[in-house]
Amino acid sequence: MFKSIMMKNILFLFLLIQFASCTNAQDKKEKQTLAICTDGKGCEFSEITLSAVEVDKLLGKSNFWTSATVNATLILDKCDSKKDEKQTLEEIDRSYGGSGKAVVLKKLDLEKYLKEKGCFACPNETKKISFYASGNGQSGNGYFFLNLKAGEAYMPNAAFQQFMSGQEGSNAVTVDQFIRNNEMETYTIAEGQKYRTKMALGTTVSVIQNDAINEKRFKNDFKKTGKTRKHLNTANTETEYTGKDDENRTISFWIVPSPDVCLPPGKFDAYGFYNLGYISVDGITYLVTEISGSGFQIKLTGISDGSYSFKPAGYQSY
Repeated sequence: MFKSIMMKNILFLFLLIQFASCTNAQDKKEKQTLAICTDGKGCEFSEITLSAVEVDKLLGKSNFWTSATVNATLILDKCDSKKDEKQTLEEIDRSYGGSGKAVVLKKLDLEKYLKEKGCFACPNETKKISFYASGNGQSGNGYFFLNLKAGEAYMPNAAFQQFMSGQEGSNAVTVDQFIRNNEMETYTIAEGQKYRTKMALGTTVSVIQNDAINEKRFKNDFKKTGKTRKHLNTANTETEYTGKDDENRTISFWIVPSPDVCLPPGKFDAYGFYNLGYISVDGITYLVTEISGSGFQIKLTGISDGSYSFKPAGYQSY
């Protein structure tokens, strides 16, 4: 399960990625509607401006809104969500006690509504994770953003330059990278040209890509060593686990409980660059603070809430 963990990711200057532009899902969301309903009082309606993937992540449901038809309506009654693919908006309004007349689309914020109703078990804000990485004769400090709601990690060019400081040719290019759906997307500017490419990540902690099996194997194959340490400048305690990867090499994991992040039920991991991120074991979410073995070390050096933005316009796919 735990193969060749991070080292093939360290030299990532020319790991380039392609980001798909227009999809049918994008077309779908322009026709789909959100209905916020209260029994006996009817509904308020709004156009859904988020992608289907983003809606699923907010609701904590897999393949829910992503499988909805083009004219489906997402119905929310407090934290209860369901999709209606048959009724008109007027019919839905009447079913909740409304008049069913003069339906008007308003601007309703889905995420804000879910927050106000307490539908999130924990905030799951975007995290800025700083790290130190060494291996294969190379070492450096960097950082990336882990966006749990969007299901992606982003390393900006500033972090790339920080990590590659002193490496020949690194300052001659601009590199912004994303990890999405077990693929790395890289946006590169070199010699005045903008390139966008995509590459599958073949070396992740969760090689099997089955959450239940991955959690079971982690529990079976990795055991506490008895070593603990203070987590950064907090009162929290990190615990070390060790086990063998698929090539029978010993790997150590340091983890600490993370009360401000919770993975959806049945989800084992949410990793960013170098497999730093979160795992869920027996319903408890842990932050992975270090992964190390013979000849390599990836260690978290700081974590905080963060935010980022990136404009992909003008990049050509290769």
